[in-house]
Amino acid sequence: MRRRIELAEDKILPQGFGSCLRAAMSVDLFVECANEGQEMALERFLEGVADCGQRGHKEALRVIWDCCSYLGGFEDELKPELLVDLCFRLAFAADVTVSPEADANAIVAKLESEHDGACIPLENSLRQFGQKGLVQKEQFFQWAELMAPQFSSTLSTFIHNLLFHTKYTQHHLNFVPFQYPNLDQISSIFGGVHCSNLFALAATSPLMGGKWHNLYSFEYHGNSMNRLQHSILGYCGPTVMVIETDQGHILGAFLNTTWKKSKDFYGDSNAFLFQLYPTLNLFNPVGNQTNFVCLEDGLGFGGTKDLPRLYIPASMEGCNAGVLDKTFQEGELLPPESLEKFNIKSLEVWGVGGEAMIQKGLKARESHRALTDSTLYQARVIKDKSSFVKDINLLDGSLYKHLEDARGRAEFRVDEKHGGYALDRDQ
Repeated sequence: MRRRIELAEDKILPQGFGSCLRAAMSVDLFVECANEGQEMALERFLEGVADCGQRGHKEALRVIWDCCSYLGGFEDELKPELLVDLCFRLAFAADVTVSPEADANAIVAKLESEHDGACIPLENSLRQFGQKGLVQKEQFFQWAELMAPQFSSTLSTFIHNLLFHTKYTQHHLNFVPFQYPNLDQISSIFGGVHCSNLFALAATSPLMGGKWHNLYSFEYHGNSMNRLQHSILGYCGPTVMVIETDQGHILGAFLNTTWKKSKDFYGDSNAFLFQLYPTLNLFNPVGNQTNFVCLEDGLGFGGTKDLPRLYIPASMEGCNAGVLDKTFQEGELLPPESLEKFNIKSLEVWGVGGEAMIQKGLKARESHRALTDSTLYQARVIKDKSSFVKDINLLDGSLYKHLEDARGRAEFRVDEKHGGYALDRDQ
């Protein structure tokens, strides 16, 4: 454990972080009181630990801010880069402290290769809440609440792992541990230059961390609305749809509902839309309408049936991503130069929320498919065969009724000698 802590302190966390954390947690008071033999020392130390997570995310955000303030020279305004960098490193360090086989060189290489890609969308997002490239404490708190609810959990998870040396304990936690998404299949979106964007996405919701199960992707299932619908219909539980455009932008939607084909909108207030790259932006429900998702010929989110906020037509070409509707918060799903239009380079749908939720969702999808197959089979069975028997009666069935209709017409008769029909014409 000591080797892992030294690795985190020397190679992962910012220089001087330990001293800044002690100051932010006020544990200097612990040392002072301990030297004087006062019993309140341990109590004060535990209060400082609780501030890092057990007292809620706002206290943890306060500790993060104070640490960065000390690192940045006790300024009242901070650069977004400083705050995002610290939390990205804390997430790395949290994993290292519970990884006995941690390879120092591999971890440092991964940290350096993913740093910019992971941090840039969050930095761009936080910068929007400040002025002149700087943010104040309350602006930072507001941003984390709206755009990155799991941001504070990077510190809380690090402190928890540091104290208990394991990811799993029996005691009650007042926070959801921060987890990197663990994809069970290679992603064409997150497998290349955008692999580090998963850190930003994990900060948006507790359900984004942990295992991801691929339900649909262009590469594995085919570029088809029918294949997309077949892959997701019946699945019950949290899912995230991620789209990469042909211009390299990333956007998508999160739902926690059962996928079904319907001419009407459905879903619940857990849904949100997002832009992930180049800037992280979340658009949560505003409560004016409940037009969360509509899956019929095409797939739409928000807006109306005639003009959804985010829309993928049946052809999966010429898609739309609007700025305003009455279901979700206002804002750009794409950079302004896109003019609210895009073409899909890649599209993926993932089941998220952890192993138990994913298995429940897959069972629901299996049941839906079994019911659909049974319905189709029943539709093919001919229950009343009387009309069928009548049609195949060669003597007087309706199949040859035209023979009798033809008989008795002067100009049209059956040619029994040569077979077939003969037509008598007037001379």
